[in-house]
Amino acid sequence: MPFGLFLYKIVTTMIAPFLGAIFRRRAKSGKEDETRISERLAQDLPQRPDDHVIWFHAASVGESQIQLELARRLVQTRAYKGLCLFTCQTQTAAQMISDAIDTDAVLKSVPCIQQMAPVDTPTIARRFLDHWRPHLAIIAEGEIWPNLLIEMNTRGIGSVLVNARMTEKSILGWLRWRKTANAVFSTFDLLVAADVQTKTGLSELSGRDVICPGNLKSALPAPSVDPDELDRLVEDIGDRPVLLAASTHPGEEAIVLDAWLKMVPRPFLIIAPRHPDRGDEIDKLLSMAKVGISRRSEGDPLNAQTDVLLADTIGEMGLWYRLCDTVYLGGGHTPGIGGHNPLEALRLGKPVISGPSIFNFRDLSERLLPLQGFSIVHDVDEIIAAIPALPVSTEMSLMLEADSLGPMSTTLDALDPILAQAVGNT
Repeated sequence: MPFGLFLYKIVTTMIAPFLGAIFRRRAKSGKEDETRISERLAQDLPQRPDDHVIWFHAASVGESQIQLELARRLVQTRAYKGLCLFTCQTQTAAQMISDAIDTDAVLKSVPCIQQMAPVDTPTIARRFLDHWRPHLAIIAEGEIWPNLLIEMNTRGIGSVLVNARMTEKSILGWLRWRKTANAVFSTFDLLVAADVQTKTGLSELSGRDVICPGNLKSALPAPSVDPDELDRLVEDIGDRPVLLAASTHPGEEAIVLDAWLKMVPRPFLIIAPRHPDRGDEIDKLLSMAKVGISRRSEGDPLNAQTDVLLADTIGEMGLWYRLCDTVYLGGGHTPGIGGHNPLEALRLGKPVISGPSIFNFRDLSERLLPLQGFSIVHDVDEIIAAIPALPVSTEMSLMLEADSLGPMSTTLDALDPILAQAVGNT
C-alpha cells in the first residue's frame, strides 16, 4: 500500500470517534441536518430493495444535476429498472434531488432513494457498502474518496468517474503523491474528463486511457419553471429591466449591490445566492442600503416599491433566469471558488457577466469569450459598464446547441459495457 494511502487510512480512522460531535456542531451552525447525521455515519439506513443498485454520488447542486440527468437517460435509453441511489454532500443538493425524485416522471418510474453522503472512513465505507451492495458506482466530477474506492475495488464493484474536472493546482497536488494517486485512480473502470486539462492530468495520474467528450453540463435541460408563477412575477415587476445576481458567494452580493446603487436608472435586482441558507446575512446587507426588499422565503409580495427580490429558496432558478435580462454569475469574485457554470443562462438566451476567477471553467470560457453574450468584469465600474449586456449572439447559440449533443451520448456509449457487466438485462 502506498504511504500516502496508508497515512490517509490512519488519519480517517483516528477522526472517526469524533465525527458525531463534529456533525452536531455543524448542525447547530446550519451546515448539516441534525436528523440526517446517521446517514453520514451509514447508520439506520432505509431497507435495501432486492434489486440491482446503481449508486450516483455527487458533491453539490451542479454535480447532482448531472447525476439526475444520467439516471434519466439510463432509464429511458438503457431500460434500467433497478434502484437509483443518490448521495450528495450539501443540504441544498439533497433537497433538489428529493424534489426531482418526487416530480420527475422518468425517475418516478423506478425506485429512487436520496441519502446524505457517507464520511470516508474505513469503517463507515464498509458499513455503507455492506448495506447498499451497489452493482455500480457513478461518481461525478471531483468526489474522490479513497477508502470507498479501494473498498469497492476489493469487492469487485464497478466504478466510473464522469465529467471529471481538476484544476492545475489539484493535479499538481496529486502528482506529489504519485503512487497514491495511481492506486486511487486506477480503481475506476472508466474515467471521463470534462476538459483537456483534466484528461491530461488523469492520464498521468492513473496511467490509463481517459476519454474527453466535453462537459456534461452542456447536455442538461433548462431548469423547469411554473408558467403561472412566471406570468405573475412578470406582471409584478412590470416593464423594469431585470438584473439577476445568481449563485453568489459571501462578498459578491456587496459588489453587485455597490454597482447597482450607482446605476441610473436602476434595474430590478434579483439576488439568488448559491446557498439559500445565507438569506439572513444578505437580508441584513440589503436593509443597510435602505431599499425595498421582498424576501422569497418569507412569501413577501412584490409591488411597485420593491427594488430587490432576495430569492433565498431552492429549485426556482428556472424562474429567475427567465425573468432577467442580464445575469451576473457568482463564484468569479470569491477566492477559491473558480466560477460557476454559465451554460444554463446562456442556453436560455440570457447574457452572462462573471468575475475573472473562473478556473473551473477555463476551457469553456476560452471558447465563450470571443462570442457575444459572455464577458468578464473585474470591478464595480466594469459591472456598471456591462449593464445591460449585449444579447447572446447567433454564433454562440449555435455553438451551445452543437455542444449539447455530443458529451452525454459519448459518455453513455462508454458506460454501456460496464453497465451490462454490472446489472445485465434489467
